[in-house]
Amino acid sequence: MSPRAPTLASAPDDRAGALLTIDLAAVVENWRRLKKQAPGTDVGAVVKADAYGLGMVQVAQALKAAGCVTFYVAHLDEAVALRAAVGATPRIVCMHGPAPGKTERDFAGFNVIPVLSSPQQIKAWRTFASTNDVLMESFVQVDTGMQRLGLTPAEFAAHMDDPDGFLGLHPLALMSHLACADTPAHPLNKQQLDRFFSALGTFRGRFPDARGSLANSAGLLLGPAWHFQFARPGIALYGSHPENPPADGKPRWPVVPVVRLLARILQVRRVDQAGPVGYGATVQAPDGAKLATVSMGYADGLLRSAGAGGHGLLDGLRVPILGRVSMDLTTFDVSAVAESAAQPGQFIEVIGTTHTVDDLAREAGTVGYEILTSLGSRYHRRYLPAPAAKP
Repeated sequence: MSPRAPTLASAPDDRAGALLTIDLAAVVENWRRLKKQAPGTDVGAVVKADAYGLGMVQVAQALKAAGCVTFYVAHLDEAVALRAAVGATPRIVCMHGPAPGKTERDFAGFNVIPVLSSPQQIKAWRTFASTNDVLMESFVQVDTGMQRLGLTPAEFAAHMDDPDGFLGLHPLALMSHLACADTPAHPLNKQQLDRFFSALGTFRGRFPDARGSLANSAGLLLGPAWHFQFARPGIALYGSHPENPPADGKPRWPVVPVVRLLARILQVRRVDQAGPVGYGATVQAPDGAKLATVSMGYADGLLRSAGAGGHGLLDGLRVPILGRVSMDLTTFDVSAVAESAAQPGQFIEVIGTTHTVDDLAREAGTVGYEILTSLGSRYHRRYLPAPAAKP
C-alpha cells in the first residue's frame, strides 16, 4: 500500500511571501468612467497579457457582467482562452492578426475577429475566406504615423486603387494606433487624427458601413474627435493613469486604484555597526538603523531598478528600499516605525491607494504598464468581486 500523499495544513495566505489583492469592482468602475467619456462609442476592454497581469478570465468576466461587449487581445491563444471564459456572445478582436496561411481556420472556428495589418495578412485572409466560403468580420489596420503595425500609406492606397484589393473581406472597422496620446499637447495626436479621418473617408467609399477605431485609454481623453465607433482602453482599467501628469502632478482624469500588494516581513534587525546592505554593497546602513527584509524581489515583479528610490508603507509611514532588490528578497529601512509595527509576519504595502502603481513606476524609472505586467505568479491572489450587474 503506497503511503498517503501529505496535505497542506496551512492557508495559502500564510505560505505566500506577498499578497496581491485585485479589486474587480474598481476595474468595472474605471470602465464605466471611460464609457461616460464617449457616449455612443463601443468602449471595449484590452485584456491582453493576462489583463495586464491581473487575470484575464476574472477581469473579462466581471466586465462582461457589467455590459462590456468587445474585448481585445494580442495573440490567438489569448483569444481562445478568452472565448472559453466569456462564451459565444462577446466580440473578441485579436490585434496581431493571423499568421498568413496558418491560423485563419482557428480564427474562424473560435469566432475571433482578425486585425489585418499587412498585405500578406490581407491576401491570406482573402484566400481563406473565398476558398472556404467564409464571410466574417475583420479590422483593417493602417499606420498613421507610428511606423509599427498597419498598412503604410502607399500600401493602403494600392489596395484602395485595386478593385480586388479587399475582395472577399467584410471589414467591420478601420483601425490605427496613437503614438503620443499620453501627452495631450503632442502635435502628432492631431496629425494622426487627420490622417486617420482621411483614410476612413476613403475606406468608406468602398465600405460605407465601416466603423473607426483609434482611441486607447489616453485617446479617449483627447476629446470626442478621437473616439469614433470603437475604443480600446487598457491601462486605465487597471488603475494606472493613461496620461503623463502635468507639471503640478495632478492627472486630469482620476482612476480608481485596483491593486494592493503587500510584502511579508521575514526578519527585522538592528544594525550594530554601520555597514553595507545587499548585493554589491551599494548602500551603507548607519549604526542603529532598523532594517526589515521582505519575501519579495524581482522574480515577483518588484523591478530591480526600484532599489534606487522605491519605498513602501508600514504603519502609515514611508519606508525606503535600502540596497539592491534581489531575486526573492528586498530590504526596507523601517527605523522610523514603532517596534510593535515592524515585526516578522507583518506586511509592508508596496502598492496601494497611497503608494500607487504609478508612484512605484516613477520610482523605478518606468511606466505603470511594466509594473503591472511584471507582477509575478508567487503571490497569493485575492479578488474582490465586482457588484452584481444592474437589471
